[in-house]
Amino acid sequence: MPLVHTENITDNCKLMVWELSESEETLYRTLPLHANTEELLTISHPQKKREWLAGRLVISKLVEQIGLPYRGLWKDEHGKPFLIGHPHFISLTHTMDYIGAVLHPTRPIGIDMEKKHEKLLRTATKYLTDPERELAGNRIEDLCALWCCKEALYKLNGRKKISFKDDIHVHPFRPDTPVTAGVLTDNGQSITAELHLRWIGDYCLAVAL
Repeated sequence: MPLVHTENITDNCKLMVWELSESEETLYRTLPLHANTEELLTISHPQKKREWLAGRLVISKLVEQIGLPYRGLWKDEHGKPFLIGHPHFISLTHTMDYIGAVLHPTRPIGIDMEKKHEKLLRTATKYLTDPERELAGNRIEDLCALWCCKEALYKLNGRKKISFKDDIHVHPFRPDTPVTAGVLTDNGQSITAELHLRWIGDYCLAVAL
């Protein structure tokens, strides 16, 4: 798995993106010692297995990069992942071609990555408010960025039953803007986060923190 991008989004927030090129068998041979293989057994789709395996490998590399031993992950009742034995917050995203992960020592974070595709035109009304839809128009890049921003905010919050259209709002931004902001409302509480945008080929990546 070649490393294609790594950076400190802020002083404490580390991002790592790997290209997913190995077979399931190859990834399984490099599986970290403390990976939860019981969860892997519940996955039947071959591509999803590759993404799961690669995700654990990337998270372990990210943890080791800051000088900590990787001891595995656990998930809460909403499916949000946490590190075993460390207080750091993490988030993970899988795509057909890339695996991305972020880590922060003290703050919840979220990450998402999505490829530009025409389907976003057909589904935009389901996840965008009217002003957001008007702002994006028919530009696939803007629609993709808005989706990634909302998904990253959703992951930062880490709770189910959130409406992307009604509960998550992204501030206006220009296509070349690397940083914007958004607000998520859950149970009457508002969460405001910075949204950092990156493009890797045809894929948009958003980090919420």
